[in-house]
Amino acid sequence: MELRHLRYFVAVAEELNFTRAAEKLHTSQPSLSSQIKDLENCIGVPLLTRNNRQVMLTRAGEVFFLQAVNILEQAEQAKFQARKAMEEQTRLVIGFVPCAEVNILPDVLPLLRLHQPATHIELMSIITTRQEEKLLKREIDLGFMRHPIVSEQLDYRVVYREPLVVVMPIDHRLSQEQQLTPEQLNGENFISTDPAHSGELYQMVEKYLAASHSKPNRVQVATNILVTMNLVGMGLGISIVPRYVCHFQSSNVVFRPLPANAPQIELLMAWHKENSSRSLACLLELITGRSADFK
Repeated sequence: MELRHLRYFVAVAEELNFTRAAEKLHTSQPSLSSQIKDLENCIGVPLLTRNNRQVMLTRAGEVFFLQAVNILEQAEQAKFQARKAMEEQTRLVIGFVPCAEVNILPDVLPLLRLHQPATHIELMSIITTRQEEKLLKREIDLGFMRHPIVSEQLDYRVVYREPLVVVMPIDHRLSQEQQLTPEQLNGENFISTDPAHSGELYQMVEKYLAASHSKPNRVQVATNILVTMNLVGMGLGISIVPRYVCHFQSSNVVFRPLPANAPQIELLMAWHKENSSRSLACLLELITGRSADFK
């Protein structure tokens, strides 16, 4: 008995008509009748009663019909799950914050394509505070994000550390300085980052300024780096941002370093501990092997 026998029988049982069932299956009526006869011979009991006027299920046919439908559904589900498993092995979804877009992905993605040419890579720009949830739901395979990571189901490594810098309008009075101390920011109009979007950046800047007894005048809260840059460029205030933002150079702003003892912010790569994707393992190995280049 093969699956085709079950499909043929189910079609006849649903139509209770050999002609319509044959049309549905795109086969000839004699071939269909032959398949049903083979099935009955295999089972050893009649499944259908038929004459020139009608087709009916026997009691055995009614029982067999329910089981046949269930078997066919399970077979389709098995095919779906097998294909899905293969797709997951050859599909890699990466979430990232802008720092990774600038400092990590341009270097490692070409290498991944060389090592895993069949892998379909999907990139998703996702704020830090949403990446942990997406990793836990297995909606992304790898996340480039900031601290904090709470769940013990996730693993992570630090892949990049960068200093913080001050960004200000080009005509700001402090723009002539080569380096700025946190004390010099005291009383200045300041654009802070939204802690609901920026991960640890907000707390890091707050602690750094507080340790120096510097109290800027907070005039705006920005939900992302581009908003910060636009607000600074419009002359609304200054801000403290990770150094990668210097890549988004604008004619309206300038960047100045902070002292060497200023905190550095870490970029993490995080993944679900149960993710067994070969493509993920390859990417983790590539990034780990090049981690010294990112420092």
